[in-house]
Amino acid sequence: MMTLNTTYKFIFITGVLLLVTSCGSGTIVPTTDVCSLEKHWDDNLYQVKINDKKINTHWYLKEDALDITKQLAKDNKCMDH
Repeated sequence: MMTLNTTYKFIFITGVLLLVTSCGSGTIVPTTDVCSLEKHWDDNLYQVKINDKKINTHWYLKEDALDITKQLAKDNKCMDH
């Protein structure tokens, strides 16, 4: 039969091992997807695309579209163009 002191040591060591192994994070793999902008044929507006696929149906001013691509790159959704 384990003594009370040994039981506490066992619980402490088990807790520390669980904490150390469960809090580890995997390596972030950089994406190879590419962000791009498509200019509207008539207006000075831009649509954001990832690998030539629209991210949505909205059109943005160039400055806003560039900010969106920077945020997507920061979130590892695509590489900034």
